[in-house]
Amino acid sequence: MYYILAVLIAFALSAFQYLYKRKALSLFILRFLTYLVIFTLIINPKVKKQSEIITKPSLYILADNTLSIKKQQSDKKLQQIVKQLKQADLNQKYQLHFFKFDSVLMPLDSLSFMAKQTNLSKALNELNFIHQGQAKAPVILLTDGQSNTGQNYVYESSSFKNLNFYPVVLGDTTTYQDLKIDLINVNPYAYKDNHFPVEFFLSATVNKPVHSNLTITEKGRVLYKKRLQFSPDKPAQRVLVKLTAKNKGLHHYKVTVTPLHQEKNRQNNVQNFTVEVIDNAKKVLLVSDIIHPDLGAIKRSLKSHKYIQIDLLKPKKALADLQKYEAVILYQPNAAFNNLMLQLKKWRKPWLIITGKHTDWTFLNRQNLFFSKQPAGSFENFFPVKNEHFQLFKLPELKTDDLPPLIDFYGQIQLRSTADIAYFSKINALPTKQPLMAFNEQPKQGAVFGENIWQWALQSGVQGQKADFDQLLYQIVRYLSLQIDLDRLELTYKKRYYQGEQILINAKFLNENLEPDTKAMPELIIQRPYKKIPMALHNDYYLADLSDLPAGNYTFTVSDKDGSLKQNGYFEILPFSLEAKNITANLKDLKTLAKQSKGHVYFPNQSKELFSFLKNTSNYPAIMSYKTQTTPLIDYKWLLFLLVILLAAEWFLKKLRGEL
Repeated sequence: MYYILAVLIAFALSAFQYLYKRKALSLFILRFLTYLVIFTLIINPKVKKQSEIITKPSLYILADNTLSIKKQQSDKKLQQIVKQLKQADLNQKYQLHFFKFDSVLMPLDSLSFMAKQTNLSKALNELNFIHQGQAKAPVILLTDGQSNTGQNYVYESSSFKNLNFYPVVLGDTTTYQDLKIDLINVNPYAYKDNHFPVEFFLSATVNKPVHSNLTITEKGRVLYKKRLQFSPDKPAQRVLVKLTAKNKGLHHYKVTVTPLHQEKNRQNNVQNFTVEVIDNAKKVLLVSDIIHPDLGAIKRSLKSHKYIQIDLLKPKKALADLQKYEAVILYQPNAAFNNLMLQLKKWRKPWLIITGKHTDWTFLNRQNLFFSKQPAGSFENFFPVKNEHFQLFKLPELKTDDLPPLIDFYGQIQLRSTADIAYFSKINALPTKQPLMAFNEQPKQGAVFGENIWQWALQSGVQGQKADFDQLLYQIVRYLSLQIDLDRLELTYKKRYYQGEQILINAKFLNENLEPDTKAMPELIIQRPYKKIPMALHNDYYLADLSDLPAGNYTFTVSDKDGSLKQNGYFEILPFSLEAKNITANLKDLKTLAKQSKGHVYFPNQSKELFSFLKNTSNYPAIMSYKTQTTPLIDYKWLLFLLVILLAAEWFLKKLRGEL
């Protein structure tokens, strides 16, 4: 609309000047065009221009710059392939990007083949970061596939969504058959006459199906034997075995995987482990000065366990044979328990106190226990709420929402800082921070703040959870009666490593009942240089990877989150190159990487086939896109030149006509 108006105004002004009073058509045309250009510049319309853009796909070339390539005499082959790639006219179809790698990924300028560590997983992850957001691209991987630090690159391959790997395998691809025991996972303690699990992880490097026998022996006596089959498609196995802890004491076991006929390395076919067997039989004394249904429920529940022997006595009679009991349950103590309490303190016997309507709190508060209470004159119903952060032992999965309340005096309970609450109390559907069941570690004591626990047993039976109720009482007795000084933190590591080797520190934490503790949240601290490393949970143990440390001597400490369990360790890293030790190519992992990324494996003598495939494949098309560019008309400088030419032409024409 503005442009039409500009044309009309330009026409009117030009006509008035050169057609109205005189007839000068040529000057009219020049002046009309001049006005038109001026008005156009004033309006300044925007001009849209669409251009076609063709983006070539990327082709990444990664060259292994480590010592193992040189040791296998493949360095010249690698350099020759890199030279051929630069001369193969692949840049007409691809954008070529050359990199080298050892422990990190770097642009390829020169190759020395002197690096002592290979972290192929890290290099591929860095390449994946560089390529993110782009179309699918091929990657030529010039390597022997050996990686001695970091994660296994095969496990990382699923995260490389838009990269197809074409490894060119350098080095000796001969497969040497090997069977080995990778890991043994076992709790270092077991209870007498119980079955304890032992988990074995085994692997094989084979080119055809093979058989072997897994054998567990103790003092030459075969305890377990199983025939195993491995194949290229099934190279690893997990075997779970349950052994019987028959005799009390420390037991040494030997695990053997029968070597293959031509197996060279037989040292990794044998491993040893030890388990300490503890006597699980417990004698428990239940003491009460009153008659109550709770007493029968507690006796029946504990008697359901074959390792528990329980006696019910009055406070005076309990003094006679007190020493033969591992734990004592004191039901609603009063002044009649005074002498018994004195003996329990003298002999440091662990006990569980259950309170209720008949409890003498004045007497209890004088005993210097780990808890105290100032009771009001009224009774209250207390419902249980499980503490999910309780760590002393494993609580069973009781449905606490359906359990009836326990009854006790209303009042504020004070606990020592060393106490741990197993169940909180809830009053009239209102949760509180007050304990319903709590325990203390040093000395070992426990408390249940309320009577009528027999109703829990009854309700659990109705819900089909009677076994969980029985397990709760058994766990309490087991916790209290376990007085043996056992090491609840076990570290597994080697005293000597070679530089570049994977360095893993394995820590197993046990709770007070010698069960795996998965809430320890441990950390490992290296003293010099100071370094704090959180340990990651794997199944029921913790791991820290220290593979990136340089050669040297190291002292470290592993502790749980509150520092109650702590153990020191020492190891050394020798300045040795694993690259020099790698004398074969890891063809298996490279094949897996290629297969999972929809690529293909090539060998140095097949480089021409690889180049031909990349030139002719339609898997990586160029991407055509269109770009629309908007430019203001005033940016076109030729309009200014046109304006000058029009004004100059008008001036010369007037000059020729003698009008100037």
